[in-house]
Amino acid sequence: MSRQDGPRRRPAAPGRRPPEDHAALGRTKTSPPGRPASHLPALVPAPDGGTRARDVAAPPDLRPFTPAVLAVADKYGYDAEHARQVSDLALQVFLALPQVHRLGPDWAPLLEHAALLHDIGYFIRAEGHHRHSRYLIRHDALLMAYPQPWRDALALIARNHRKRPRPAPRSWGSARARAVLALATLLRIADGCDYGHDGAARLSGLRIRRGGLDVVVSGVHLAPLAPVLRRKSRLFAKTFALPVRFRSEA
Repeated sequence: MSRQDGPRRRPAAPGRRPPEDHAALGRTKTSPPGRPASHLPALVPAPDGGTRARDVAAPPDLRPFTPAVLAVADKYGYDAEHARQVSDLALQVFLALPQVHRLGPDWAPLLEHAALLHDIGYFIRAEGHHRHSRYLIRHDALLMAYPQPWRDALALIARNHRKRPRPAPRSWGSARARAVLALATLLRIADGCDYGHDGAARLSGLRIRRGGLDVVVSGVHLAPLAPVLRRKSRLFAKTFALPVRFRSEA
């Protein structure tokens, strides 16, 4: 973490625009790590009325690798409460906005795993920890069985949870690169909501209206978080041409 990020509690150890006024889900219950995500929605129709084209091969079933992901997280002394909170929030946003990211349910475990591992780079150093997280994910032997190229995708999503995003390799193709970038934008929003590492933030609703995304947050005071949330949501707004407005629950 650099000074530019502002005060933050240190972890425990060293495209198409969606249709307007489309109500999204709120308070979606997510599965804990390792539990099959049977609640994930099916593919939704495309805005033109046809079925959504899947122009990139979805990941294989990555849920069996959750124990290895948690083992790596434990190895590097991750802040379990923060990581699980960010994972829950990120999956909630994923579930609520299929018409925005346009990814099927097979992508959810990849997002969950990135959320669990996004801060493990603190084990090396706080400054630039996002880059260290990527390095550890790519090289730790406990993740050697994680299938490629999804291990590299996992590392890149975790790395891109902050700062200027690193582009995907050209060999991935534009479709996979867009999918991985989309997941990183969701991870940033979730991380911003729990920026204080206190586990208090709750998403009470997400709704697309008036040319933007309204995110209703409860459990935290938004005023101190406003600069962080603006910065964390900037990539989402740029990627999907959809500004994000954070609001307190009335």
